Amino acid sequence: MQQPRGLTLMEGMIVGGIIVILLFATGISVSAARERVRDYKRLADVSRVQASLELFFNEQNTYPVTEEPIALGSQGAGCLSSDGFAPTCPPTGQIFMNPVPTQTSIGISSSDLRVYAYESSGDSYVISFMVERAIPQTNIDKGLVCAHPGQAIVPARNGSCSLQ
Repeated sequence: MQQPRGLTLMEGMIVGGIIVILLFATGISVSAARERVRDYKRLADVSRVQASLELFFNEQNTYPVTEEPIALGSQGAGCLSSDGFAPTCPPTGQIFMNPVPTQTSIGISSSDLRVYAYESSGDSYVISFMVERAIPQTNIDKGLVCAHPGQAIVPARNGSCSLQ
């Protein structure tokens, strides 16, 4: 007599359910890892901009002055030269950063916060940007964070970043 081969309906449903649970758990962990990678990229981008701003300050004895906050990167100021931030680099003068990095909009819901925003009085500056997840190693919480010259990147106070 021949034994039936294969899985019963109940065994197939159990195996299928286990596979679905494993795929769901994997998807969640991959999504969290992507958010962390984007946040670390943002921290690295701002650190690079800060280093370029210090080079600018060493040459010009001031930071690039703005009337109001400007968007850095492809949404606004794409180059930092001896003339300050500009959409494109001039043909002459020293170039401190080209291209200026732009923040990824993936994972951030408010469109006006999808940029690195720069504001300066000349003596100091502030760069504000969003992070998607808290970064415990740096004491940075999810949300708006601020970068000032010579200081660690810190969470925004009262929901905004201001010049010091």
